Amino acid sequence: MTRLKSQPMPPPTCPKQLLKIVAVLFPQQPACDHRTEKDEEEVIPPATVEELMRACAKVGNTKAPGLDGIPNVALKAAINAAPEIFLDMYNACLQRGVFPGRWKQQRLVLPKGRKPPDEPSSYRPLCMIDTAGKVLERIIHRRIEKVAEQHLADNQYGFRKSRSTLDAIDLVVNIARNAISGERWKGGSKMYCLVATLDIKNAFNSAKWNCIMEALERMDIPGYLRKMVASYFTDRVLKYDTKNGPQEYRVTGGVPQGSVLGPLLWNIMYDGLLKFVLPRTVKLVAFANDVALVIVAKHLKDINNLFDVAFARIRRWMETVGLTVGRTQDQGGADHQQEEARDHHAASWRA
Repeated sequence: MTRLKSQPMPPPTCPKQLLKIVAVLFPQQPACDHRTEKDEEEVIPPATVEELMRACAKVGNTKAPGLDGIPNVALKAAINAAPEIFLDMYNACLQRGVFPGRWKQQRLVLPKGRKPPDEPSSYRPLCMIDTAGKVLERIIHRRIEKVAEQHLADNQYGFRKSRSTLDAIDLVVNIARNAISGERWKGGSKMYCLVATLDIKNAFNSAKWNCIMEALERMDIPGYLRKMVASYFTDRVLKYDTKNGPQEYRVTGGVPQGSVLGPLLWNIMYDGLLKFVLPRTVKLVAFANDVALVIVAKHLKDINNLFDVAFARIRRWMETVGLTVGRTQDQGGADHQQEEARDHHAASWRA
């Protein structure tokens, strides 16, 4: 007999319910008031046919279109047929430092699992963006990435070329293996290792734009590219359907999931966390927004103390950029650390 599987619930259509979900998933942040002064002597390299064709080739043929409804195959055919028209358009954007408003409108898709439909955390929002805008994003992305890769911390393994989840796991496992590789525990060189994975709530939609802009400046990203990102963040609109018709919601923070620039901008902002000066036996390992706090010490008391210090610093930094780490109860002591460790899926072992 074939077992019948329960089907996922369809997405909600009630305007009030949807607004509640959207407001939680896309929290309002202070306005991005970062000013990028125009450098009259700055030379803005025009986009080339090679850049355009490389960006065009990255567009997936079967990816869903944005609000314009233009299939990716059709747009790619148009670019290949008349690249000079698109080059003129994209170069005008770069020279003026303007990301067109039409390409900052995003269509919300709410894929849902099997959790309660009234819970915003049940949804993993995707934003469908016009592909013509994504091509411009990719031109900007490649130019920013060329500079940023020289500065990004080695312990960030997400959204980067030639790096994977397995590389991050290998690093953590090797740290633990080295910790317990000594001859004996008492009086010997064996040590404890704790790995605490931190749960960052709704990370990608919550980052403050001002903090991203400041991080771009710290990395010496050229002014014209920072101006493009500032324009990219300005007047973003989320559109979604309800049973009463389409609705709009003003987006004031985060990096759009489904965008081209989003992952790179996230890594640039998150770099501030990964470059913390921590005790020698404490290390952060990241894959995108997932962070493992790895602590090695001879005694469990030292593990607790190091966790206290590191976790408090991490939580303070997260708050400054608009992020929240799991629970935020201000308590102390070993009992609290055991509770926090469980709360953040912590794991420790001794061999």
